Amino acid sequence: MKRLIPLVALLCLLCSSQLALAQTTIDKFFQKYQNDQSFTVINITPKMFSMFSKVSADDPDAKKVLSLASKLKGLRILIKEDTKDGQRLYREAAQFLTSGMEELMSLRDKDTDLKFMVRENTKGNIAELVMLVGSTNEFLALLLMGDFSIEEISEIAGNMNIDGFENLGKLDSKGPKGPKGKK
Repeated sequence: MKRLIPLVALLCLLCSSQLALAQTTIDKFFQKYQNDQSFTVINITPKMFSMFSKVSADDPDAKKVLSLASKLKGLRILIKEDTKDGQRLYREAAQFLTSGMEELMSLRDKDTDLKFMVRENTKGNIAELVMLVGSTNEFLALLLMGDFSIEEISEIAGNMNIDGFENLGKLDSKGPKGPKGKK
């Protein structure tokens, strides 16, 4: 019994530290603003994605989307339009992307910042994909969770009507493609 108590205490400590690490992602940012009425909030649950995976389709593009949907565990989007806080919100959200996340791509022009970050699982697939967009008049944060490859998401990114998501087509498993380093 004396040996069991320290073992249980150690397990509790390890579990709580893992939970703390899991809470360091952009999820805290979403929780902060999800009840703010000035934001548009979209939350698609794992149940909805599991329902998508049961739909049959004959169209090849629809089959790609349904195949990816079966690998997704959730989608969360925060949007704030017609705001002067877009770039401030971008910087604030980016501060939540530290532990275990890796930058895939960032773009900046005179009034817009865009960043893609990922957390990989043990199989080398994407467990979390975060896209942040901040400009002089809008902000968008997107969190996509699941078990998918960058190739799978970039194949259908052009068909999704989310500002900035079309930039995923510029990525492959080796990183960004572009004029300087064509792949």
